Amino acid sequence: MLPKVAVVVESSRSYGRNILRGIAAYSRSHGPFSIYRHDQGLAESVPDWLDDWEGDGIIARIESEELGAFLTRRDIPTVDLRYRFPIPNIPTIETDEASVAQLACDHLIACGIKNFAFCGFEGADYSNVRQNHAVEYLKQCGYSLNVYNDRATGATATVSIESAGLVHERELGEWLQSLPKPTGLWACNDVRAAQVLNVCREYDISVPDEIAVLGVDDDRLICELTTPSLSSVVLDPFRVGYLAAEALAKMMKGTYPAEPSALVRAKGILSRQSTNLLNIDDAEVATAINFIRDHACEGITVVDVANAIHVSRSTLARRFAKFTGSTVKAEITRVRINRLKQLLADTEYSLAKIANMVGFAHVEYMSTMFKEHTGETPGQYRRLHQRFHATLD
Repeated sequence: MLPKVAVVVESSRSYGRNILRGIAAYSRSHGPFSIYRHDQGLAESVPDWLDDWEGDGIIARIESEELGAFLTRRDIPTVDLRYRFPIPNIPTIETDEASVAQLACDHLIACGIKNFAFCGFEGADYSNVRQNHAVEYLKQCGYSLNVYNDRATGATATVSIESAGLVHERELGEWLQSLPKPTGLWACNDVRAAQVLNVCREYDISVPDEIAVLGVDDDRLICELTTPSLSSVVLDPFRVGYLAAEALAKMMKGTYPAEPSALVRAKGILSRQSTNLLNIDDAEVATAINFIRDHACEGITVVDVANAIHVSRSTLARRFAKFTGSTVKAEITRVRINRLKQLLADTEYSLAKIANMVGFAHVEYMSTMFKEHTGETPGQYRRLHQRFHATLD
C-alpha cells in the first residue's frame, strides 16, 4: 500500500507552488506517495479535512501556533518548511537566509553602489531575519544599512502583516525621497519590491539610476509585470520540497534526521532592469562595462574591450580591477552566463542555437564553462528552472 502523505503547503504563492513541485518530483522518482492536499493560502490555520485524516506522514508550512500544536498532538511523522517557532520532534527544512542576504548585498555592491537600504514588513519574521543578516554582512564589508519598516499593526499572520504594510505608501515615499542617491535597495520579497517600484514612479524617483531595487523569490508574474522589470534573488523551493519528501520517507520508516533543521542555499540572482545600474567613477571603465554588456554574447575578448575604449590591455586590467574588484574576462563571462540562464529558462531553443546566440562556437565548451560557474549542466538548469516557472508556461 502506498504511504499516505498530507501536504499542508499554500499554492497561492510561487514559493509554495514550487515546494509542491519538489515534493511531486521526489514522489515520482522514489515513491510514489498517495498525496492528500487542498488549495489553501499561507494564512489559513488547521484545514478541516486534516481533523479526521488518517495517514502516515505530513509535510507542512507551519504558519500558526495552532497548526503546530495540532500537528504535535497528531503524533504523525511531520516535516516543517516554515520554522516560525521550534516544535519538538518536528524537523525543519528551510531557506538559508544568510545566503539570501549575501547574494543580495554582493549584487548591489557589484553595481558600484556605496549606499544601501532595506525595505521590509514590520513583524514579519522572514523580513526581520533577512534584515539582520544584511546588516551584519554589510558591516563586515564596511557599509551601513538604512532600514524602513512599517508601523507595527499588531497583526501576527504573515499575510496580514504584508497587507497592512502595503497601505502606508506616503510614509514609504517620504523615506525613499530621503535616501542618498544612488542607493541600492533590497526589499524583503518581490511583493514589497514591486510596491517600492510603484512608489518610486509616483514620487519621480528614477530606477535604477537613483535607487536600484532588488526583490526576493523571483516570482516571474511579479518581476516581469513591474516597470522596470524587477531583479530578484532566486531561492530554491523545489529543492526544499524534494528534501522534505526525502526526509519524510525516512521518518515513515523509523529513521529521524540527526539534526533538527536543514538549510537550502539560495541559487543566485536573476538580474533585470531594476538593478541595471552602472555607478563607476571612471568613465573609461564604465564605457568598457557598457561595451561588455552590449557585446559579450558576440564572442568578444579582453583585447576587443581594450580596443573599443582605446587603452592598452594592461591599463584596462589595472583600472578595471581598481574600480570593480573584478577582471574584464570575469565580467564578460558573467554577462554570458546570465544570458545563457535566461535562454535556458525562458525558451525551448536547442543547446546548439543557444551556444550560437551566446557566442560559443561549440556546445561542449559552453556546457563545460556553464557547469564550472553554476555547478549544473545546461540541461539540468533548464529542467529545474522551466519546472520552477511552469505556472507561466
